[in-house]
Order: sequence, then C-alpha cells, then structure tokens
Amino acid sequence: MNKINKYKFLITGGAGFFAGHIAERALMLGNNVAIIDIFNSETTPVNEKIKNTKILEQVAVKNNVSFKIHKSDIRDAKSMEDIFLEEKPDIVIHAAALARDRDSMDIPLDFIQTNVVGSQNIINAAMKINTIKQFLITSTRSAVGQTLSATSLMTEDQPMRPINPYGATKLAMEGLFHSYHTDTNIPVKICRMQPTYGPRGRHDMFVWRIFNSIITGDQIQKYGTGDGVRDWLHISDAVDAVFSLLHTEIKFDAFNIGVSEMTSTNKLISLCEEIAGEKANIVNIPAIRGDAVFAGIADCTKIHKICGWKAKVKILEGLKKTYDYMIK
Repeated sequence: MNKINKYKFLITGGAGFFAGHIAERALMLGNNVAIIDIFNSETTPVNEKIKNTKILEQVAVKNNVSFKIHKSDIRDAKSMEDIFLEEKPDIVIHAAALARDRDSMDIPLDFIQTNVVGSQNIINAAMKINTIKQFLITSTRSAVGQTLSATSLMTEDQPMRPINPYGATKLAMEGLFHSYHTDTNIPVKICRMQPTYGPRGRHDMFVWRIFNSIITGDQIQKYGTGDGVRDWLHISDAVDAVFSLLHTEIKFDAFNIGVSEMTSTNKLISLCEEIAGEKANIVNIPAIRGDAVFAGIADCTKIHKICGWKAKVKILEGLKKTYDYMIK
C-alpha cells in the first residue's frame, strides 16, 4: 500500500481523543471515514466528543470526502455486523476500549466485555466482508506490565505480565487479532501506545488534569511519592506512527510507540507549573491498586528500523502546545 488516500476507513472509538486525531488525519489525506463510538464519558466527556465530531465534519467538507458517525457499542454484535456490511471498509482502526486501568481493578468484567468480547465482535463482523486490506489495533504499554526500574526499557519481546485487568484485556485482544490474522492472512499491526497527551486530550490523563487544575483551581490527586515514571507521547507523534505503519507491508507485528524518555510524576507537575506560571491544586494520596510505578521507557527500535518513525515532540514543547490549546 503505497499511499493512504481514497480508501474507506472504519475507526472504532473515533469520537475520542486518539482515534479522533487518526480520523482527522485520514480525512485530511483524502480518505472517506466512518466512525463507531458509544459516546460515553469514561475518558472524554460526551460534550467534548460531540465537539470532536463537529471538527471532523468540517475537515471532511474541506477535503471533499465523506464522514459518517455510527453511535453504537462494540459489545453489540449485531450492530457491528450491520455497520461492517454497510461500510465495507478498506482499513479498520480498532481503538474503542475501556481504558482507565485503575477502574479495571474494581469492574474487571466490564473491561472483559468491552475490550475482549467487543474486540471479538469486531473480528466476527470483519469476517462477513471481503474488502478489508488491513487492521491497525491500538494496544497499550499496560499489556506488558511494568519494568524493574525507572530507566528500564520496555521491548516488544519481553514477557507480558500485566498488573491490572485493563492490561490483561488488551493483551487478550492482541491474541484474538493474531488468531484472526492467522485465519485470514489479513495484515494486522498492533500499536502498544505509551500515555498520550495533546490538544483535545483525555480528561482522565494527568497532563490534562494538572493544567485543568492550574486553570480552574480544581483539586486533583497525586498518587504515591511522585517518583513513578511515564514515557509521555504527544498526539501528533502518535498519529504519525500509525500512518507510518499503515504504509508498511508487514503481515503481523506489534510495535512500541513512545518517545523513549522518562518523566516522573513530580517532574511533570513542575514542568506544567513552570509553563503556566502558577501552581496546581494537588493533594497527595497513597499509591492505589493496579497503578504501575515504573511503566517502562519504550524501546522503539523496531518501528524506527522498519518505518523510519521517531518521535519528534519533546515533553516541554508538547506541554506548551497542550497548555496553549487548553487556555484558548
């Protein structure tokens, strides 16, 4: 696949943060796009999702391509089958999921139903048509688990040891799509995303919460000592990685997507406060169940060798862009 344009994309979770940016890029490149979204408020409020779809509608009109919204739940097998039969997509991006890893400790069956059963519903629906050229699946570093120290690299071939049901269900999803690929030989690319931030960001992610606290004065919680680390990835780099992989001829593989740099919780807070020139309203609480301390630094050697992709946006630059967007 040499150039990604004039294709039909079907994107699950497409009204949300990450998948919404993917949909926007697909439209800008001249593709027709349909999205599936339940329009819940787990990570992004419904009113924000509606705003996201308005942006996508405007981009579609500007680029003279079609954009369609299916308000539906991937747990609804019949609905998924009907949508796939109607849209007959060339490329499927599967990003819909329950994603709050801490919540998964309390409601694991909900995560199993959405992330595992819902993914199998997508696969079953895909089996009903013969137009699909490739799948791209958004997984997570949580499928791997955590590393031994703050400076440990997380590689694609290390043992998979998720520490919460969210990570476990995303790992199960990876296995289901490997089974689908083995059965059909349709290419499947898996993106193990590091925590992502940027304009239109998820309201449950710490970058958004820190800046929102600074802007509004709302109190937020910091878990544990603040020494835990994350490899924060700007949304523009994340979308670039997705489209780099869509251009490859790989049949099946999993890829780490990150900056390969660690930022502790305490450092992230200080950077945000430095950018805003004000303090966040933070209360310290003990570390909670299912929360990785050392989440790993993404070893992105594989995707760089295959696609030439490498993250460009450093944490300070990305945080400034995010704050400017939120202020506006």
